[in-house]
Amino acid sequence: MSLFWKVVGGYGAHIKSNRTELIIQHKGTVSEIPIKDLTHFLLIGGHTIQTATITYLIKEGVFISFCESDGEPIGYISPYDYSSYSEIQHLQKTAAPYSYALTFATESVKSRILAIEKYAEESEADILFSGELEILSDYSRELGNMVLIEELRRIEQLVRDMYYEILARLISPVYQFKRRTSRPYLDPVNAIFSFGYGMLSSACTRSIVGGHLDPGHGYLSRGNQALVQDLINCWKPEMIDKHVITFLRSGKLLQSGYERTKDRCLLHDDVIAELIQMFKETIDQNLIDSQIELLIQSLYGKEQFSIMKL
Repeated sequence: MSLFWKVVGGYGAHIKSNRTELIIQHKGTVSEIPIKDLTHFLLIGGHTIQTATITYLIKEGVFISFCESDGEPIGYISPYDYSSYSEIQHLQKTAAPYSYALTFATESVKSRILAIEKYAEESEADILFSGELEILSDYSRELGNMVLIEELRRIEQLVRDMYYEILARLISPVYQFKRRTSRPYLDPVNAIFSFGYGMLSSACTRSIVGGHLDPGHGYLSRGNQALVQDLINCWKPEMIDKHVITFLRSGKLLQSGYERTKDRCLLHDDVIAELIQMFKETIDQNLIDSQIELLIQSLYGKEQFSIMKL
């Protein structure tokens, strides 16, 4: 089976190539990967790559993306034919934003409520405080009554905040995770979530740019990755979060697998390698590609926009 994307995490890899193979030297091991089998090469952390290698990858149509060591997306390099975009980006930027924003907000909220309900059913302990599920359900119902995108954004953010606080009750207190925080991440759980979200963001960015859309023009979110965030917030619970919870509750993450400093938590290479393998299996690139095609068709007025599910 072809290798669709390769991820290199951590630090210190030396990456070179010949005309046919990508050669990665990392921690005493050497990997050789046929370039023709790659569609996406993701670099997370600090590594050395030859400019000739970038040239070979680009010539073969490989999308290259970069993340900080904690998974924060930085940018990407794409072949020229990825940027033939004027017509579709005009449609993207002139489309009425509210219906798209409502769809994104509704699916983000519903996916989190559904995940919480499943966790509550499966958990031996009572993870919900009195009235919490009713509050979340009320928020979900309120979305249809909101008339401003700012209101949709506020409700969606409130649900996300509650969602992570509830997830924290499923996780051992030894990890000191209480809620989703901003960078830099001080606990291993936030660091792992961020790493997974970085991989999901990169997979989504590749599809968006491949479809000649602008990843920075979203409908619900704001910022350089607005459209990426709109999409991945709908898929995080299924593609990333539930697998993180399973990983953490399995006891696989030992205290030797991460290091806390005064200003951040660093995941060790063996943990990073396991996360890369796990998320490569849980991130559904085919679904993401199909979702972008549906979005494009909706912008042309050929299909009704909706969020695809696993």
